[in-house]
Amino acid sequence: MSAYRMPRSALSPPRVLACAALAAILAVAAHAQDNKKQAEELMTQGQQQMSKGQPRDAMRTFTKAIELDPTLPELYMLRSRARESSGRFDDAVDDASKYIELEPKDEYGYLNRARVYLAMDKPEKALEDANKAIELKPDEPDGYYRRADAYSAMNKDSEAKADEAKAAQLEAKSR
Repeated sequence: MSAYRMPRSALSPPRVLACAALAAILAVAAHAQDNKKQAEELMTQGQQQMSKGQPRDAMRTFTKAIELDPTLPELYMLRSRARESSGRFDDAVDDASKYIELEPKDEYGYLNRARVYLAMDKPEKALEDANKAIELKPDEPDGYYRRADAYSAMNKDSEAKADEAKAAQLEAKSR
């Protein structure tokens, strides 16, 4: 009787370890993919809660999503907005800063944080972020509007009016 025998080299300890390591990597990757999908579903749910005027519920939903996938920058932006709407300004700044850390070239992170700083009555900090947003994307009207808000809060009316005019000019140009 002739039975198939696997060659000894096929079951050598290094190969067994390599197979076990590969299996572990595949399991981790599958788990990460499941987490990402669940996080994206929670992100959609949180956005719906925000649109219904439920920022506290949205904040909890975004937090769960971040626990599942802390690498999704959008979650920090969205939770920042929910926290701001709930009056949790320091936490909103933290999330806006985390978004900026993950997406440093996106002007909207700076615009978002500037809005929170204005809500906190910190126009100088808002001005810094508005300037950074304008530096990143000088053709974006929102940067000039936000900077105008900061100037207004600082009683710099002529600068505010100039930025409002610049923003309106850019909006008209983009139509």
